[in-house]
Amino acid sequence: MSAPKSFVRALRGIVDVALELEVRTGLLIRMPVQAQVYRIGGAEQYPMVTRRVYSGGLELEVPYIPGSSLKGRMRSLLELALGKRLYTTDEKVWQHVRSLSAMSLEDFVADVLDRCVIDELFGYAATNYRQIKEGFESAQKRGAQLSVPSPDEVFKHMAVTRLLVEDFFPTEDYVREASIKSIADFLEEKSENRLDRITAAADPRGAVRVKPGVRFGGRLKLLVFDLDADYLSRYLGTLATGLRLIEETYLGSSGSRGYGRVKFVKIEVGASKVEVVDGFPRLKVLGRPKERYGSVEELEGKVGEIAEQLRREIFG
Repeated sequence: MSAPKSFVRALRGIVDVALELEVRTGLLIRMPVQAQVYRIGGAEQYPMVTRRVYSGGLELEVPYIPGSSLKGRMRSLLELALGKRLYTTDEKVWQHVRSLSAMSLEDFVADVLDRCVIDELFGYAATNYRQIKEGFESAQKRGAQLSVPSPDEVFKHMAVTRLLVEDFFPTEDYVREASIKSIADFLEEKSENRLDRITAAADPRGAVRVKPGVRFGGRLKLLVFDLDADYLSRYLGTLATGLRLIEETYLGSSGSRGYGRVKFVKIEVGASKVEVVDGFPRLKVLGRPKERYGSVEELEGKVGEIAEQLRREIFG
């Protein structure tokens, strides 16, 4: 009887990237249609909103940027920038996704061994050891030649999603400086019109957007595992490029019509290291001051230096 399989994957640190972005043109990340029926007014499109408490006990209804919107936009732009092969499981949505139900075993193995930065950062479909093993057995039966001899070699390169993205909310400073009193202070109305190409009949509609000037803040967290020491520069560089691509295009809906231009105006990079003390894990905030940058371009110029610092401090 063969010995049970075991693998080790150790979390070594967490990189904390605090971001502040400023809306430059009206931003619309729409709430679900079924939720809009509860809004007062005639707008057909309304932004995502929630309630948030600020200092002094000020509770406001505020617009927010879902972490999924920021993460999804960044991922899709990076997939296109890297020219990644796109797959589908339903022939409706096409994206680069590491999945045995979407790609061949050969493509799956190559994606893992090549350390695809998209899948490692943004995540991929859950895949267990048994699925990989069964894929290898099927490949052997059909005489396929794989680049590695066993599923073990593939599985030991895998880890959970590294990039965690928070929801972004209006910053405390902006709320105070702009003397915000209600949700209306964050928003603007925009009237739009569609014209029938034959009869020229008008079909007006209204949209409520987050107005220019509103500043949002939130965080990205990067999980760093034991096999990532030499990949920190690649991860951070990819994230910086993803932020730059958002700036150069748009965030949210209707970007081709001028919506959703944003600018990242404050960036802070800090980190914590996981240490095991007396058999228990402890998260130690690294003592150096956080690195602060005023633009994505400034961050891009420092990626190599930051990555080397983090490698030394997290991995010793």
